Amino acid sequence: MNKKFSSVLIGILAVSLISAIGSYAIFSTTFTVSPSIVLDNATQELGEVFDGLVEGNPITISNDAPSERTITFSEETECDIETSYASTLELNKKDSLWDIIPSTTIVLGYTIVGEEFRYKVDAGLNDLTDYVIIYYPDIDGNPGSWNIENAVEIGDVETNWTLSDTGYLPDVVDWNDAAKLWIIPKADWTTESWNPDDWYFEDNLITYGEDVTIDANSSIVVIPLYDIGVGVTGECTIETTVA
Repeated sequence: MNKKFSSVLIGILAVSLISAIGSYAIFSTTFTVSPSIVLDNATQELGEVFDGLVEGNPITISNDAPSERTITFSEETECDIETSYASTLELNKKDSLWDIIPSTTIVLGYTIVGEEFRYKVDAGLNDLTDYVIIYYPDIDGNPGSWNIENAVEIGDVETNWTLSDTGYLPDVVDWNDAAKLWIIPKADWTTESWNPDDWYFEDNLITYGEDVTIDANSSIVVIPLYDIGVGVTGECTIETTVA
């Protein structure tokens, strides 16, 4: 056989074989990636305000993903305004079986992200005269082992946003890096007495720091707090990035 013809034939066979092998494993996949974090009420107009602490409108931040997500907040503004973020916690009286007693709900607002810890109380139907708010860390992993020596007083019950001098929360000694907030009679605090019949207990642990973790397929309501500096006038816009 002619060598030139033989080389051409081998080349044709090689190309045919490569083409045949290349057709064995071709597939295509198309999908849409959905955002994990979704916000509502993200654009707000607060109208005319004055310097001091201004409360924004609540924003629901939802995690639609099947796993938890941790978010952070960052702000941009040309005004002298310090922004922090609050949420709410429900407290109730509880019976001897530790079940919630109806009509005893208190809503406690507290800072979850910010340089300082603020709080305010909606007492509902409850008389909170001479009550105080205490912060109680879980030192040993046993939340039933109450030891008043581990607690810290946050302050008197106040209906407006009030600055606490507790510093950074949760405390570094807290077993699960979270905290409890209780509302108890001031007399029980000063005498270091255990009197749970008159106490209001949390329905969930609180967290306070630089970021927020949201469980899978759940949401959190966040309330922006704007601390406007003295002398600030004119229109101000704060753009907050949740990442």
